[in-house]
Amino acid sequence: VTADNGYITSSPPPPPPQQTSYNPPTPATPPPAQCDKLLVRVEGMVYCQSCVHRDSWSLDGAKPLPRAKVSVTCRDAKNRVMGCQKAVADESGYFLAEFGETKVSDFYMGDPRKACYVRLLASPDIKCNEPTNINFGIEGAPLRDEGKRWHGEGYDYVVYATGPLAFRPAICMPKHHY
Repeated sequence: VTADNGYITSSPPPPPPQQTSYNPPTPATPPPAQCDKLLVRVEGMVYCQSCVHRDSWSLDGAKPLPRAKVSVTCRDAKNRVMGCQKAVADESGYFLAEFGETKVSDFYMGDPRKACYVRLLASPDIKCNEPTNINFGIEGAPLRDEGKRWHGEGYDYVVYATGPLAFRPAICMPKHHY
């Protein structure tokens, strides 16, 4: 029998741990626009995926794909297509598409990164001409801001990046072991 008539009392709970204030990281936002107009360029790379990684998201062993064709489509504030530019990759697989001067508010959600996407159109290499899942499906690859922004005469000049984009080989020959 305990002194408290058979009841077991527990000691008081410990004080709650000292709370430190948590400040979540601020999301990455583009630098503030100095103008309400943008001259937007979109750049990226197009590759031919290696046979070793044909059915994966890997670009290990991929080679640049010269003269591959891509399209960059942007949507307006009402989510309608406002423009489409086509670009052809150079000998190193690099492409650059340019949109003319456009008001920031004309882009869907006021942000070209949310309004524009890039799709593969055609490969000049018949041995490497199947789009891969690296290209983010039918909608296309989104844009990302890499801090390439300059103030121009009456507009901000912005270069966004996308991709990498890749075609995969149509047929991969099995390796023969002798």
